[in-house]
Amino acid sequence: MQARWSWSIFTMWSDGRTGRVSAWLVSGLVAGLLTSCSGAQPVGDDVEYGAPEHLSVARVMRGSISDVVPAVGRIRPATQVEVGAELNGRIVSVDVDFDEPVRAGQVLARIDPEPYEAALARAEAGLRSAVADRNEVAARLAAAERQFERTRELAARGAVPDSRVEDQEFELAQIEAAHARAEAGVALARSQVDQVRIDLSNTEITSPIDGFVLDRRVETGQTVNATLSTPVLFIIAADLSNVVIEAEVAEADVARIQEGMDVRFRVDAYPREIFFGVAGPVRRAANVANRFVTYPVAIAASDPDERLLPGMTASIEFVAAEAYGELVAPRRAFTVGYPAGFEPSEETERWVRDYYSLSDDAELVPDYRGAITGVLLGEAIARGMRVVYVWHDGRIESRHVRAGPEDAENFAVIGGDLEEGDLVIIDARDPELEL
Repeated sequence: MQARWSWSIFTMWSDGRTGRVSAWLVSGLVAGLLTSCSGAQPVGDDVEYGAPEHLSVARVMRGSISDVVPAVGRIRPATQVEVGAELNGRIVSVDVDFDEPVRAGQVLARIDPEPYEAALARAEAGLRSAVADRNEVAARLAAAERQFERTRELAARGAVPDSRVEDQEFELAQIEAAHARAEAGVALARSQVDQVRIDLSNTEITSPIDGFVLDRRVETGQTVNATLSTPVLFIIAADLSNVVIEAEVAEADVARIQEGMDVRFRVDAYPREIFFGVAGPVRRAANVANRFVTYPVAIAASDPDERLLPGMTASIEFVAAEAYGELVAPRRAFTVGYPAGFEPSEETERWVRDYYSLSDDAELVPDYRGAITGVLLGEAIARGMRVVYVWHDGRIESRHVRAGPEDAENFAVIGGDLEEGDLVIIDARDPELEL
């Protein structure tokens, strides 16, 4: 038998001080041994098992299943914020440096406040002028109202003509309109003051979150221009105990990725360490480079020691299926139709004969092979299982099996009638007897 060793991403190392081999070595050795058993299913030398020449069989053995989807990705903090400037001006101070811890609200840099202080003084002066204009119009309005009341009383006694009352009423309406404009002018001047005060407060660029300075893109004396777009001055990241890996999955594998799938990965900086994460959903925005298409998948991972740094390249394995120390059999056992020489049980024969009203001496093979197979499948489905055929004690038998994790070649037996050492039929080469 040819053994196939698959070490996956397990690694081994030895403690030079104590000479003890770490748990990773043991894990890798066990995984390799189990996988070698899984990959060493005997499909030749069937004569030594006593099987007919037209059958190929494989022994059910203890082994491993490992079905992974490889990918590569970049590490970034789970939370990072770009901090920019909302104003134009000259940077007069930068108060933090790379990797420096910061708190929410802490000042990172300052833009020269003098132009905005002057603008605030102008705006406050404009507000005072608007208030004075409003007060002047309000006084005129009060006087016009009193004059209108006197003129109306005189007109009621016939002392003045009605046209005088109409003139006074028109003049009062004009002053009321002027007062409304003055009130609007005060409101506008006050909003201008508020805006300039906001601008003045924005000359202090502060951190929006607790974290550290991942990147600093500004120096003292530099002039920033926020007229067309907001320039990014700092990138603030939360702590690196939680990170995200932006994995790129090839389009041929993307259908195998499921949200919540277990992920393991490693980075070149710590080649002996294995890190673990959980896959997020596949994003629909494809990345196309020439004829190579990939889809991004965000992987959430935890690293309490904060060893994973932003920008590191991660070698990733999405774990589609995995099992160790289970009974393992080839998936080809599920593709066998009706092997030549198979004799169904009396109960199966009776069901077919009764259904088709056949006599006891009527031949069931080959005309009713489909019916027999259907009965066997129906019984297996009723138990939540599948059908395989085994070579046992010189005859072919059908067995029910519940399949667990699968890889490209084998499946794990997690229930049913198969036992270790059973010879499952994986090929029936007689074309006349194939379904």
